[in-house]
Amino acid sequence: MVLAVTATACGQSESALVATDSVEAVGNTPTAAAIEISTWPDATTIDRFASFAFADDPAECRVDGDAFEACTSPVFFADVGEGAHTFDVRPAGSSQVGAETSYAWEVLNLWDNPTDDLIAATKQPDAAAPNSWRGILRINCDFSHSSYDDPIVFPGEEGAAHLHRFYGNTEVDFDTTLSSLYTEGVSTCQGNELNLSSYWVPALLSPDPDSTDGWAPVPAVVGNNDEAHEVFYYSAGVDDLQSIQPIPAGLRMIAGDATATPDDPQDTSIVRWHCQSWESNDATNPTFSATIPECEAPDRVRMDIFFPSCWNGVDLDSEDHKSHMAYPIKDDSGTVVCPDSHPVPIVRPSYHYAFGVLPDVFDPSTRASTGWRLSADSYTVDGDNPGGAALHADWFNGWHPSVMEAILETCIQGRLDCHDGNLGNGFRLSDVFEGVQNDPEVISDGLGAMGDHADMVGSISASATVSEEAHRVDQPD
Repeated sequence: MVLAVTATACGQSESALVATDSVEAVGNTPTAAAIEISTWPDATTIDRFASFAFADDPAECRVDGDAFEACTSPVFFADVGEGAHTFDVRPAGSSQVGAETSYAWEVLNLWDNPTDDLIAATKQPDAAAPNSWRGILRINCDFSHSSYDDPIVFPGEEGAAHLHRFYGNTEVDFDTTLSSLYTEGVSTCQGNELNLSSYWVPALLSPDPDSTDGWAPVPAVVGNNDEAHEVFYYSAGVDDLQSIQPIPAGLRMIAGDATATPDDPQDTSIVRWHCQSWESNDATNPTFSATIPECEAPDRVRMDIFFPSCWNGVDLDSEDHKSHMAYPIKDDSGTVVCPDSHPVPIVRPSYHYAFGVLPDVFDPSTRASTGWRLSADSYTVDGDNPGGAALHADWFNGWHPSVMEAILETCIQGRLDCHDGNLGNGFRLSDVFEGVQNDPEVISDGLGAMGDHADMVGSISASATVSEEAHRVDQPD
């Protein structure tokens, strides 16, 4: 057994495991020295995470009869397999028979016990078009909230980042950990509590001389199911679809470079901008820009962000939040594969936003997206240096593992074009939910506290810390 261990904002450790809603020992009677359990899962549950707390530290824990290992309360597992499980805890250093407190619980099959977040589908997805996505799930999300937090780059540091707009889990902030991602909040995305993942990007801003801070946020076309654009995709990054694995629960990563400038542009195969009227696509019209183009009303500004989809198979995070992941390459035969350094192909997330060029955000003289910038742009935006060069995004996986497995097996490996959260297995994900949708004051052109040390921006990712949980991925079967 390997415990998943997380670090809290105050530096204390947070780990995780499981129990039942009974306080009776299973198979033996605890001695007077037995540890009291205060938090545990339901006796039967569709949740594949498991969390509990106990009174005594230090202690030793085990799951499903494995060897005892040192553990500290609370304990958390992000992915517990379907079926029956047991958890045992005892005082550290104790080998006395009967000294452990034992609990049992069962994880039920989600598809046999669907929640309100699964709706019966009325149609089957079409096959993916040739020379297209091979297999894909597309979902819609509404805007959740905005803040100067970043729980990946600045864990435990409130207000330390540039201004972000968050989608998905409604409770994500500077203090979010793997366990809180799964156990706190609801989601503004399709799937609600089955998709507690968090998706965040730097805020897109337009000049606003009438505001006190000089900027106005540009809202994305999200939320309303009748009008909104499907914003998040899950697809294949390699050619061999059968080699792809589900994304491990709790994986987090960053795509793009927050330090990029127009003089040193990013690769548009990873992050890019385009006007919707350009009708850009990779197959026949790869017309993209590394900075925000001037799109005239009533056009839309589009941005695409592709995350790496090759994993090292070990770490849920890394010091720079990128090194545990890699992008696919072409081998000598021209086949797209994962490099030897990151041999595990996983499902590929990507973001695909649309922003309306509307009167409340366009430049009145050009009726276009003139002067738009990202809150992460650490350079002066002008006619020679368009905004948007620092395009990047963060992602923290909080999908129910059974749904992630269905996305892979049915939509991607089944080569279907799954729209509107339709999983292709008779269910579709529930509709979007509206978050608080706040707009904080734009500080230092959106850079916030980072604007006070712009010369340090380039070293932010390299110096950020990674909690212990990022290196512990083994879970009970």
